[in-house]
Amino acid sequence: MLAAAAAAAPGGDGRASASIEAIVANSTRVAESFVSRYYTAQDLDPQERPGPVQQLYAPTARVTWNGNPIAYADLPAFVQQMPKSAHEVQAFDCHPISGSASGAAPPSLVVTVSGQVAHGPNPTPSAGSINSKNFDQLPRVFSQSFILVYTGPGQGEDGYTIASDSFRFC
Repeated sequence: MLAAAAAAAPGGDGRASASIEAIVANSTRVAESFVSRYYTAQDLDPQERPGPVQQLYAPTARVTWNGNPIAYADLPAFVQQMPKSAHEVQAFDCHPISGSASGAAPPSLVVTVSGQVAHGPNPTPSAGSINSKNFDQLPRVFSQSFILVYTGPGQGEDGYTIASDSFRFC
């Protein structure tokens, strides 16, 4: 349908659809790389997490974890206090949104992720280690939404940093 609309547009040469396809393909590539890098950083040992996690965020980022706002300055302490984790991303989706009024800058990206995460000293429990009072090591379903903004070459992942992050257990 987009190709038909582009062909019907003035000029009718289909260039707009190729441009849209290229933007979507590049956005998906950036999002896939970001998701891998983000959850790899989150699953580091808690003492190693703060630097790699915080560098993914813009200093003005808005972060909400399970309904609780986290200031950018408090992010290193927050991720360090979290127990060891193991994230399993089951799906992610990415949508480019207008990056600038002129269209000259790469688009911002809305990335939504769903999966499971287990927290605890050993986030991959053995069958005999779980009892009715210890749920720390059991996987919990989560949903996370990010807005990634293009901040320039050499900045963040492919020039993108996190402007907004909302994590929620389901």
